[in-house]
Amino acid sequence: MVREVAGTVALDATGTAPGRGAYVHPAEGCIEAAIRTGALVRALRTGIGRDELGRLRDELQARTGAG
Repeated sequence: MVREVAGTVALDATGTAPGRGAYVHPAEGCIEAAIRTGALVRALRTGIGRDELGRLRDELQARTGAG
């Protein structure tokens, strides 16, 4: 995932998008732990709303087949 220059958070499957990145293992438990503990918010150094977190989790799980 990456916090883009505009401040939005998006998936970055290639790991090359400009901005502040955070690696999250695609296993459902890892995604949930990153969200629950606040590790994702700390790594990206930005606030992420509940709806946005849900969207990112669903998008990551759909893309990787996790869940």
